[in-house]
Amino acid sequence: MPKATSVKTIMTAELVVANKFHNFSQVVRLFSEYPIHHLPVVSGNNKLEGIISSNDIIKIFKNPNLQGKSLDLDTLDNAINLGDLMTANPVTINENESIEQAAQIFRGRKFQALPVVNNEGELTGIVSLKDVLEFYATVMA
Repeated sequence: MPKATSVKTIMTAELVVANKFHNFSQVVRLFSEYPIHHLPVVSGNNKLEGIISSNDIIKIFKNPNLQGKSLDLDTLDNAINLGDLMTANPVTINENESIEQAAQIFRGRKFQALPVVNNEGELTGIVSLKDVLEFYATVMA
């Protein structure tokens, strides 16, 4: 088994991203228009600031501060700050790290995707637990 195969070989490099100045409805639109489950949040210089999962979006509707309010997009845009919604400073993996290292990070964690960064800390991709499993299923076949 090629233990040293880098994450770069299986990551998704063409990313949909947001910045923390997007409003909630813009983020929801990205999730609905693209086949994504995780949305990295980057700064202007492509440095990773956080990540939002589709599960984070669903949790919004359980927020006690929104109970009894009209849940139209204007209300949600005014009530939800993406800085609060995203997971700030998420666990990342360097694009040159091995797929085995990614598997070890996923092991015992409750998240399903890892942002991939280069040596300068810039976002270059995302690798999911599914990507890792598909790699190992192919190697084992």
